[in-house]
Amino acid sequence: MKLLRFELDGRAHNGVVEDDAVIDERTKKEYPLDEIEFLPPVNPPKIICMGFNYPKHRKEMDDIATSKPTLTLKSPTSVIGHKQKIILPEIPSGVEHEAELGVVIKKPGYNIENPLEHILGYTIVNDVTARDLEREMIQWSASKSFPTFCPTGPWIETDINPGNLNIKCTVNGELRQNCGTKEMTHSPEECVSFASKFMKLQTGDLIATGTPPGVGILVSGDVVEIGIEKIGVLRNRVA
Repeated sequence: MKLLRFELDGRAHNGVVEDDAVIDERTKKEYPLDEIEFLPPVNPPKIICMGFNYPKHRKEMDDIATSKPTLTLKSPTSVIGHKQKIILPEIPSGVEHEAELGVVIKKPGYNIENPLEHILGYTIVNDVTARDLEREMIQWSASKSFPTFCPTGPWIETDINPGNLNIKCTVNGELRQNCGTKEMTHSPEECVSFASKFMKLQTGDLIATGTPPGVGILVSGDVVEIGIEKIGVLRNRVA
């Protein structure tokens, strides 16, 4: 099932995607996907980013990479939806894309031993990062928390096995990232358990499970498309 949030007449609506349309959860009316305004599929209380969860990405970021996967918090105010614009900050900061599988939490928990019971579903995340700031600071939240730095969507897919999904990222049609989730050090379920060792997870929390190799610079006018097998495509223009 694909769970979608969209805006209609200035109000947020929840719906379920069927073919090329969304069925409004409350009214049961059907709206074509190409006629709606997408909202982020979740408004997360917190965003938890797994760092260096793909060995090849750890290698390409060797100057700052930790020896093991790590956690960084990203501001919830950075979240935008499918087709919304990524706004580059005024300060020059080497902004880069990071294609990631996102896990949406359904059931709160701390020290979680049975992560599947706590997962609502999976979505696509672009963990946009100001790389120059990341290299300057010991703590990386500032480099990831600018407004619009967390495109998410287009929906939440509830009925997939995330263990072997292909992730692709293109910028202006050029392939930048192409990898499978099977190459993660920690599986998506393990990411949930790992994060819950250090903080209580809440309903709606979003865990970005790390990016594969191939991250690269974004400039104004770029169009970023991230596709994850069995979920869909998240597209955003850079301004």
